[in-house]
Amino acid sequence: MVNPDHSERLAALLDREELFDLARRERFARDQRLFDVMRDCFHDDAYVRTTWYDGHGGEAYVEATKTWMGRTGNSKHWVFPAYARVEGDRATVESPAKIFNRTTVEGVEVDFHAYCRFFSRAVREEGRWKLMSFEVLMERDELRPVHAGEVLPVDAAQLAELRPSYRFITWIQSTRGVTVSQDLLGDDRPAELDAFHKGETAWLTGTG
Repeated sequence: MVNPDHSERLAALLDREELFDLARRERFARDQRLFDVMRDCFHDDAYVRTTWYDGHGGEAYVEATKTWMGRTGNSKHWVFPAYARVEGDRATVESPAKIFNRTTVEGVEVDFHAYCRFFSRAVREEGRWKLMSFEVLMERDELRPVHAGEVLPVDAAQLAELRPSYRFITWIQSTRGVTVSQDLLGDDRPAELDAFHKGETAWLTGTG
């Protein structure tokens, strides 16, 4: 007979592993253009906010991603789910992550790396977890030329005016015609992050 304490621990472990698998699977499917798999990860009413997208609906986000990747190429993601909280059929999962891309700007081939955390709400419906939200919490980023000795085509004064937690991705996106909001969540504004996490805890526990 299974010890009741062991049963609870096994159930908690299963929830955590399913949530971690969901977080990894969604980004892998996105990077590999497995859009049906990506779509299946999202709830119909999911909210998504990234540097280039802000909107509701899992289907809408996936369709926008197809268009975006067709226009800008394919950045990649490494995702390391680390922290899941579960309250009944609600959960949150936070994952340290890296976004990286090789592109060419004004004739200079560059490598771009952004260090961040992906944060999602998840809900369980009919026994399956789905992402109810997807947000990027920015930490820092970097940009370097692929070929040593080449000069980056950037204006230092312009960069100095951008958020330190995501200044290079803001600049890269501007070369693609995208204006990145300077009000995204980032480690350089800890009070805003604290308020965000309090709100997510309130949603998770049903007190908000």
